[in-house]
Amino acid sequence: MKITFAAILISVFSVFCFAQDNSIEKDFEKNKSKYKIERLSMGEDASSGYDYVIYRNKSEIVKYRVIWSSSAGPNPRVEDYYFNDSKLVLLVKSILSKKLVKTAAKGRVVALQIEEKLFFINEKLSFWTEKGKPVPNTDKRWKDKEAEALEQAKGELDNYKFVKDN
Repeated sequence: MKITFAAILISVFSVFCFAQDNSIEKDFEKNKSKYKIERLSMGEDASSGYDYVIYRNKSEIVKYRVIWSSSAGPNPRVEDYYFNDSKLVLLVKSILSKKLVKTAAKGRVVALQIEEKLFFINEKLSFWTEKGKPVPNTDKRWKDKEAEALEQAKGELDNYKFVKDN
């Protein structure tokens, strides 16, 4: 009886986590036309660089997309940071086909191969998936992954000012 009850509870909480997944991205897509879009780029060297696609609601950044690509390297990487009141709520790390880099850099919807999704509530990692599979909060990497993602998000917001000014 206890095992059955525990299984039901886990299922219910999993549904809430996946609902959170859909709601953040769906809410963004639903409101996307209301946001101002900025496109910036910065070269790393002659063969690689970064493209940024930033969606803002007035002065607040709602989504910050970073696309790293290299003509000599592996597939381009995409990191989508979703913010609410300047707090990270979702980080999606993906791989992009090289032929879609220019399309993605224009802010258009492209097919991505999702590697990781990290969900946050009040700057605490609440749910994490790798290649579509949930990572349990008992995983030894949990705290490090939380700190790393929050620091990356802060760094990208700081980097926005630098890239825009230069």
